[in-house]
Amino acid sequence: MSATPFGARLAAAVETRASQVVLGLDPDPRRVPGGAEGARAFCRRAIAAAGPACVAAKIQLATFERFGTAGWEAFERVATAAADAGLLVIADAKRGDVDVTSRAYAEAFLRPPIDALTINPSLGGDAVAPFIEAATAGGRGLFALVRTSNPGAAELQDLPLAGGGLWHEAVARKVAEWGAPSVDASGLSALGAVVGATVPERLAALRELMPHQPLLIPGVGAQGGRPEDLGPAFGGRAAGALVSASRSIIFAERPRRAAEELRAALWTAFEEGEGPVAG
Repeated sequence: MSATPFGARLAAAVETRASQVVLGLDPDPRRVPGGAEGARAFCRRAIAAAGPACVAAKIQLATFERFGTAGWEAFERVATAAADAGLLVIADAKRGDVDVTSRAYAEAFLRPPIDALTINPSLGGDAVAPFIEAATAGGRGLFALVRTSNPGAAELQDLPLAGGGLWHEAVARKVAEWGAPSVDASGLSALGAVVGATVPERLAALRELMPHQPLLIPGVGAQGGRPEDLGPAFGGRAAGALVSASRSIIFAERPRRAAEELRAALWTAFEEGEGPVAG
């Protein structure tokens, strides 16, 4: 029996949870003492507190890899805890390399309890292909970096191209092309895109270029992105965009309340921005 496609799984999870909030888990040792075990315990508490208002958890690999072998074990345990709480699990690893290495990365990450992986598509289609093959075979998802939320992103990602348009727009077109074969009955592809909330003026154009891509949107909260600006990202689909928030939730005085407030704000942005379904 073939695996349920990621788009269908994502759409079902958003409908069931009535949430588009992704709980960002990136414990900072300056605020979370105790090494790998401290990070694990902190993340488990965050999942228990805020998880019911979220649809997914995005675990930043670097914050665990810094601890070596103990960090990898802690990551696995946090991922399992998130899955046990009913959350989709996104490994934020931003992997990408030549095809043979990409295949190894895919084998490492695209397996339970992980549901999706962030990837760097800058090496091109042959490097992305092994990720797509593994994801579609296992009902997993991918989120390719297209226009990130950090201030320095504009230095390269907004460069104009000789033929017109911007570099990140060319990446968006490729992501749509590569992801087209995996679009399922939900209208969503297994290959999504990372687009920052810090560039809301680009959301409508990127949604038009990627009508079937679920968007993973970081940058809300501590980085200054606003939920009310994100309506165009959904493309008429409740599961068309997932919004990741980390510090504004996990370090909040009341994490559940912070997550609930973001959930309500995002659902309002979706409903107010809802138009014809993209694509």
